[in-house]
Amino acid sequence: MNTRLETPRLVIRTFEARDADPWFTMVSEPEFGRFLPAGPPRTLDSFQGVIEARHEMEREVGYAMWAVDEKATGAFVGQCGIRPVDEGNGPEVDLAYHFRKASWNKGYATEAALAVLAHALGPIGLDRVMAVALPQNVGSWRVMEKAGMRYQGRVDYFGLPGLVKYLAERSWWTPPPG
Repeated sequence: MNTRLETPRLVIRTFEARDADPWFTMVSEPEFGRFLPAGPPRTLDSFQGVIEARHEMEREVGYAMWAVDEKATGAFVGQCGIRPVDEGNGPEVDLAYHFRKASWNKGYATEAALAVLAHALGPIGLDRVMAVALPQNVGSWRVMEKAGMRYQGRVDYFGLPGLVKYLAERSWWTPPPG
């Protein structure tokens, strides 16, 4: 269990203990939770539980949410990965990404999403990966579109009604050119 994916500008890797402070800084930014379902408060102390759960998931199923670093500087810029969800329609795998506000509008989310999708539908061997976002989170669903995912309609997940859902399937997904 030591995932490491590289893109031209990013390194996507298994979370480590050294990520506690930058992760907490990211989740503490006021904009971080704006488009996410309510959950327990995130604290620096809760990071240990978060990282242990992600490590266990990665050992069990081969994937999790991973840390994303800027390759040129080594700075933590966010997280991106896949995770199983079961919302009553059977198990699905969800692509998720969250980035520090200072990293927005640089194309990092799309770059990371493409790498994670290629890994999920390639070496990991998943048949399909979905992603959801609040309709007002236009930036997020634009990332899904740029990553070559196809719009599926509106769905209810994570206690949130009317989310936009996108899908990528191994049978047809290819990374978009450019």
